[in-house]
Amino acid sequence: MRANFVISGVAAGIRRNLSMTVALILSTSIALAFVGAARLANTEISKFKHVYEGKINVSIYLCSTSEAGKGNCKHKTTVAETAALQARLAGDPRVRSSDYVSELDQYNRGKLYEGPQVAKYLKVGDLPASFTVKLDNIKRDYNAFATDYATAAGVGEVNNQFETIKTLLQVIDGARWFSIIIAFVVMIASILLIANTIQVAAAQRKNETSIMRLVGASRGMTELPFMLEAVIATFIGGLIAAGLVALGKHYVLDGVFKIPVENGVIPNLAINDVIIASGEALVVGVLLAAVTAFATLRLYVRL
Repeated sequence: MRANFVISGVAAGIRRNLSMTVALILSTSIALAFVGAARLANTEISKFKHVYEGKINVSIYLCSTSEAGKGNCKHKTTVAETAALQARLAGDPRVRSSDYVSELDQYNRGKLYEGPQVAKYLKVGDLPASFTVKLDNIKRDYNAFATDYATAAGVGEVNNQFETIKTLLQVIDGARWFSIIIAFVVMIASILLIANTIQVAAAQRKNETSIMRLVGASRGMTELPFMLEAVIATFIGGLIAAGLVALGKHYVLDGVFKIPVENGVIPNLAINDVIIASGEALVVGVLLAAVTAFATLRLYVRL
């Protein structure tokens, strides 16, 4: 009997307030989609850092003929200066490993990566020789290491690859914060819509709930249908949000960033990542709907 009353109450509430229920489903789907997108962006940043943290190297560029007389380069780096740098790196406790890249190697790499239109103008010496250095702890040691070697004889410039990926990380992090802000704003709207929907539904069924209280129904039993309406609408919105998150991943990572993802520059996200992000958003939405409905019934509605 109690189950029939709850089910009939939920069905009646959805039927009588169909337009508000649809509005609630749409608003929660948008809000939870942004929550899921923010969770996915956070996963992408974590994977990105994990992939590149152990691969970020420091480059010590030597002075080439074209750079002679500029900055720290008084002349082209000599063989003796190159050997001195190599020995210094070998004895530096901060250095895990170092590799020398000659001007010829740089020229061959330039021809490979720049494309035929640029490569035809390259010649040996245009790109300076360098040392590729892996530090034990780049976050801790890089600044001191760069200061020590920047003024060494034969060194033109010292930099690290983190600056190259820093901009991309900022873009991803910006997208995450944008998603969080939009999700917060739309979620507030959803909470207000849940509260209004419940108050309208309670006013429409005031006589029914009063009769139920007179025949012995507890307050919790009369409140339960209203809470279930909000939870069911939010649950449906969460399912729609999961589809939106999956579509977003498909069109952004698998579409816009298809080539970087295929080349391994940007880590891909698995279907499990999408399911976890969508599931967490769904749980958050359902719990928030239940809490909002309960608080509204207790504070603003007398059943």
